[in-house]
Amino acid sequence: MILTIRKTGGPGAIEELLGTVDATRLDAESHRALALQLEDLTDLTSSHEPINADCYRYEIEVQGPGKSRNLLAVDDEGDPDHPAFKALIALLRTLGLPPP
Repeated sequence: MILTIRKTGGPGAIEELLGTVDATRLDAESHRALALQLEDLTDLTSSHEPINADCYRYEIEVQGPGKSRNLLAVDDEGDPDHPAFKALIALLRTLGLPPP
């Protein structure tokens, strides 16, 4: 499974690649944590509707075996305690990527 995380939107309408990680290279404990975090994010993520111009969106593209792909989106509206944003931070840490 390959995960690609991008940050988009905001006042400057940025498109920034935060990282791409091959999850098959993670140790067993990290792989279990990743599976749970992706499950949580699937339950918590926003729709793919347009966001407020001042907000950032974090897009997590999950490419499974073969050609299957899934896109999860977390909108950052400035609340660091929002469950979806906290789940995003946990996912980034598991993948070894710096949090926003």
